[in-house]
Amino acid sequence: MSKVYIAGASMTKVDRHYDMGINELYLETFQGLRNTVKEWIKPDTLIVANTYGEAVENSLALGEKLASTSSLQGIRTFRVENGDASGGAAIDLAFTLVKSGVSKTVLVSGVEKTSDYPSKYMTEFYSKTLNKYEFYSGINPASIAALMMNMYMKKYGKDSSYFAKWPIRMHSNAVENPYAYLKFKIDENTYYNSQVISSPLRLFDSGARADGAASVIVTDEENARKISDSPIEILGVSTSSYCYQPELTLPAVKDSFSNVTNKLGGVPKIIEIHDSYSILAALVLESSGLSKYGSSLDDIPDGVNLSGGLKARGYPGGATGIYQLGEIYMQLAGTFPGKRETGESGAIISTGELGSSAYSVVLVRK
Repeated sequence: MSKVYIAGASMTKVDRHYDMGINELYLETFQGLRNTVKEWIKPDTLIVANTYGEAVENSLALGEKLASTSSLQGIRTFRVENGDASGGAAIDLAFTLVKSGVSKTVLVSGVEKTSDYPSKYMTEFYSKTLNKYEFYSGINPASIAALMMNMYMKKYGKDSSYFAKWPIRMHSNAVENPYAYLKFKIDENTYYNSQVISSPLRLFDSGARADGAASVIVTDEENARKISDSPIEILGVSTSSYCYQPELTLPAVKDSFSNVTNKLGGVPKIIEIHDSYSILAALVLESSGLSKYGSSLDDIPDGVNLSGGLKARGYPGGATGIYQLGEIYMQLAGTFPGKRETGESGAIISTGELGSSAYSVVLVRK
């Protein structure tokens, strides 16, 4: 089977792009790739990761539409939707297609618009990722995250200052990231002065929803060397999902991350995780084995979410996993324009908003 590589990445700044639609956001990253690669090779497949197309664009079949927008005629197209883990699912599909030899070069693009409608409308749509009993009872993901925070504080004897450590670190990291949405530092006073969303969950515990697009080229070894002087190998992708339960472990994260790091023989130093809420950051760190249970936010690993994560880089829905992959690729290639760490390997953990599904990816510099 063919080895699989990332040979280029491009992304927009996460923001409220009121002047741009899905087409314009996608085209910005598409042109960014064409302008930066050594040699442009037309992809034989386009995979679009998008979660909220029906809600905000009244649009389906985005794969074929965006292929046409970028004059990619006669190619295989997909639109992948798996809640906010859509980006991870799209990466899994692209890896499988190239690994099997079905495709040689795949353009994977994540694009999302979330800021054109009122928060009340979008929150209702986000809540459709829950089971129908919770949804029709008026429960939303933030209220479940608040429940999990309360459970965590009771079990481990923590107070809210423990969770404040996560957004403080994320905002500090994002200051150096030109693609970040919230490029400013905060302190405990800022955290405590932010509004309560669902006690004890505060505004600064929640990922910052906004618009964005990111694109990566996933290809085989032959084309990777033509497209880039510094392609990065995708060593493996592992996925897992469990029926959602409001627990203090995330078995999908544990399974998928252990499977893929076993192939590496160790844990990468540079990692982008899904931190839709501060409590989810703690649970992802602990379930993946990156931190000890009950103390993950007391000693946050240095190489985690150098981008600022969903909290401060921003949370562009189904495009999030593609941002994560692009960021790790740039870290390993030495081209990330924000805060950097050195390392020979990196990983992403792309999950749904509450961690019931997880896609873990390990990249290595060869």
